[in-house]
Amino acid sequence: MSIPLILTTLLTTSAVLGHPKGHSHLHHRATPQVYDACINSNDIALTFDDGPYDYLRSISDQFIAAGAKATFFFNGNNYDCIYNAARISDIKYAYAAGHMIGSHTWSHADLATLSTAQVQDGMYRMEEALSRIIGVKPAFMRPPFGSYTSNIQSIAAARGQSLALWDWDTGDADGNTTAQSEALYDDVARAKPKNALILEHEPLETTAHVLVPYAIKLFQSKGYNLVTMAQCLGVNPYQAIGVAQQQTTSWSCDGTPDPGQACGGSIACETGTPVFSTTTASGPTTTTSSSSTATPTPSQYIHPNANAGKCLTAASNADGATVEIEDCVSAGSTSQSWTLSGGAIQIFGNKCLDVTGGSSADGTKMQIWTCSSGSMNQQWSLSGSTIQWSGHSSCLDLTGGSLTNNNVMQIWSCTGGANQKFTRTTGPGSGSGSTTPTAGSTIRPGSSASTCLTASSNSNGATVVVQPCTSNNAAQTWVQNGQTLLVYGNMCLDVTNGSTTNGAKMQIWACTPGAGDAAQRFSVTSGKSIQWVGKTECLDLSGGRLTSGNQVQMWTCNGNANQVWNLV
Repeated sequence: MSIPLILTTLLTTSAVLGHPKGHSHLHHRATPQVYDACINSNDIALTFDDGPYDYLRSISDQFIAAGAKATFFFNGNNYDCIYNAARISDIKYAYAAGHMIGSHTWSHADLATLSTAQVQDGMYRMEEALSRIIGVKPAFMRPPFGSYTSNIQSIAAARGQSLALWDWDTGDADGNTTAQSEALYDDVARAKPKNALILEHEPLETTAHVLVPYAIKLFQSKGYNLVTMAQCLGVNPYQAIGVAQQQTTSWSCDGTPDPGQACGGSIACETGTPVFSTTTASGPTTTTSSSSTATPTPSQYIHPNANAGKCLTAASNADGATVEIEDCVSAGSTSQSWTLSGGAIQIFGNKCLDVTGGSSADGTKMQIWTCSSGSMNQQWSLSGSTIQWSGHSSCLDLTGGSLTNNNVMQIWSCTGGANQKFTRTTGPGSGSGSTTPTAGSTIRPGSSASTCLTASSNSNGATVVVQPCTSNNAAQTWVQNGQTLLVYGNMCLDVTNGSTTNGAKMQIWACTPGAGDAAQRFSVTSGKSIQWVGKTECLDLSGGRLTSGNQVQMWTCNGNANQVWNLV
């Protein structure tokens, strides 16, 4: 592999502020939009190029600890191969934390110097990697060096992507000292702009450990919101959100362009559309997703963000009745009892969850309407804890995050945020068992108060590992719901393949409604072990190692320290 490229800005910049000249903030063309500034007031988007690399988790954790979000534009083969196990885990980690992920093309080659086929190849390979690893189609591509032509705009348009530039450059990749980059942040703060879109680079240690904490503290002290680029623009970060794929031997950087290089010669150019999975693959420990089967499920209650006391409710059984959040009726209610049949979510036997007017505008309210097999307004895809409008990039959304009774539900561009996470149970507040879910807690090995059980992503088959605990981390927040342990609202701790062999690894998988899949049922004993119900195996810290990323396993219950867990 050749030496990784350090991005050098080709745009003309101010010697002091690093502010590109000659660009209006938003170019409207027949080809995609070119964004080089935020739109929303009081928002600052800090964006990081050239990863994934060693500092991705550190940057992610710092933003999450501050209640903020970042944006990462990844290469496939630059500082490291995106398919290396550590990089895959890091990307899933950042995506699960709610950061925005975009394309920086495969090899960081200057697109303006390439042929059409070579540009297509660089975009294709990066799209394929993101589809495989986290199941998204990126809506943004940041051209390396900020270098693009009208032909590149046309290619991006055909691939459904806008070009992402910036209006402030820290110069961290151009040889600036940390003091010079910090001075840039100070200049931004003194200028008091309406908003700012700032360029940094993730693979640089000083950026991660010095500039990031400096910028977060400075801009939050000035009252700015630190958000993703898509949030500061008020647009969707992804063309579509599907499901991640299972890794295969084809996930490799071998035979692909080296950093700064392009396809050609012995490397064929790929110019098509990558495979994109929109349905949950059936797994060995689950039944087929109800969104892909015509057999109705038993009646279910739908709770916002694992809040067992609130239920999705139809205001009446008339066409056009609103769909609201209400207190769950303890004895059960037909207005809160939903059935999943094919892609439809039914209630009252013949009414379906329906997007009013079929409008895809953010904020469109939800209603029920007589079910029609040909109505795309009534088709939904259930993946993990999200309920996505089939064929659209919109998800069922808790309006304003409010749990107030009579709050009418809406659709909104899928973000993966808390407002778009729902738990399905077989009784009002009953979960998979007969008890009300507990409040979310962390699960920590008895030997360490600072290490937490962590889902590596929110996808089926994601590994369950130990990682350093971080505040407000959805991947580390578990809900004890009957005999299941939920994370991300509707994903369950699961024994891979239901194997009773010592050393069987743990994963998460979409929770099975009803009594729950046998591989998803656990009891927390008085001795603080987590025992597989009906089995003699307990959750076990593999080798007793607290190393970040160590995948936990099942092992014959023995009462040893490796099997002691604290719910905090």
